[in-house]
Amino acid sequence: MKILSIIGTRPQYVKIKPIFDFCNQNNINHVLVDTNQHYSENVSDYFIKEFSLKIDYDLDIQNTNELFFISKSIEKFTDIIDSEKPDFVLIYGDTNSTLVGSLVCYKKNIPFAHVEAGLRCGNIKVPEELNRIVSDITSQLQFTPIKNKLNLLTNEVVCGDLEYELLNNYHNKEITFNYPPVMTIHRKQNLNKKSFSLIMDFCKQYGETINFFIHHSTNTFIEKNGIVLPDNIKIKPPAKYGEMINELLNCKFIITDSGGLMKTSPFFGKKCIVMRNEIEWTDVEKSGYGKRYHLLKNPISWVLNNDLKREKTFYMKNGNPSAIIMNTIKKFIDDSKT
Repeated sequence: MKILSIIGTRPQYVKIKPIFDFCNQNNINHVLVDTNQHYSENVSDYFIKEFSLKIDYDLDIQNTNELFFISKSIEKFTDIIDSEKPDFVLIYGDTNSTLVGSLVCYKKNIPFAHVEAGLRCGNIKVPEELNRIVSDITSQLQFTPIKNKLNLLTNEVVCGDLEYELLNNYHNKEITFNYPPVMTIHRKQNLNKKSFSLIMDFCKQYGETINFFIHHSTNTFIEKNGIVLPDNIKIKPPAKYGEMINELLNCKFIITDSGGLMKTSPFFGKKCIVMRNEIEWTDVEKSGYGKRYHLLKNPISWVLNNDLKREKTFYMKNGNPSAIIMNTIKKFIDDSKT
């Protein structure tokens, strides 16, 4: 059995680790393709080294233009598929690398699965939404973190979330509330003066130190517009995964527009103020861990009143996601031969 995975962004390096480990431990031939969609030393190289990943194919495409990146990735990934002839392909999440994998496999008639399927924010203008839809409707298997309620999928398998497996395996330490809040802001819809000012007003209202782990695009926006941050914000460079996990284990709360941080807030037992109007991880909001800022009447009071119980298996109720995914794929391949 030969399995091929395509990744290329920070969240995908995280998702692939449990699959990578499972394949190594069970002698499964696993080919790993990295598009380098988010290449930079502190995003790509650090994560690959930290997770001890072995990349078989590095597409090495400069992601300076979205359409150029997609078209060149399709071209190079097609050549790899033709050369490797995998039995099955795994695509992850909702990035342009995910879209590339789904389009090539669909056109080449290669069976593939979408990991982290079934998520929707309900706004097709969000670039990731198109990638989710295409990947869901073209894949043979859809692996979901929790039972999908929208009846969108043809062959759903509830497996849980791979990052929860990673966190439970490698970062299962006790939590505290001793560190300042963690903040990350990087989405395009927040990199305008009106939206960014709203976020900064909240930070100023909070008053105490906030650790702002700044994305390069956010830093460029701040410098270009001459924005002066509130005095209580402490700028931090992008963190390695282990460093960020340590911050999250010990922070008071989270401020973010990242779906990944919202998703994992139950694992850390921390409240998460989400600076977005539309979200995918609706179960986190329903459970009280993450709330959209614009829906909160008194966000300071809400975030400081943390009476939540930590839930380390919030998206891991059915066992280890990696085992569920790989065992399901093996059965699919076996069944297709009969």
